[in-house]
Amino acid sequence: MSDLQCPATVVFVADAAAADNLPTSRFRVAQVMSPYVRTPVDLVGAVEQAADEYRGECVTVVAPRSLVNEALDEASADGTSAIPSPDAPWVAVEVDATGWKLLPAES
Repeated sequence: MSDLQCPATVVFVADAAAADNLPTSRFRVAQVMSPYVRTPVDLVGAVEQAADEYRGECVTVVAPRSLVNEALDEASADGTSAIPSPDAPWVAVEVDATGWKLLPAES
């Protein structure tokens, strides 16, 4: 990934219908994507490519929560594991050249 001037916000949801229920006061979604990925490494690559393309914007990515959690371990900005609440309907991260940073679930 190139060095981003503005990080992208990526919001992971379990299905496309959940993308319609994101708080619009917090997220103005520029694109909803459902990348075909099989591994956390594939998901990290797809997200980083989207973050490069949508710098400073918000992208929603449809992916299974288990794969998202593994990708968070893979791409964490500070090298520590960030585990989102299992009850949260979505997981938001900020993506830049240093890695992914888990954003709080509160609006």
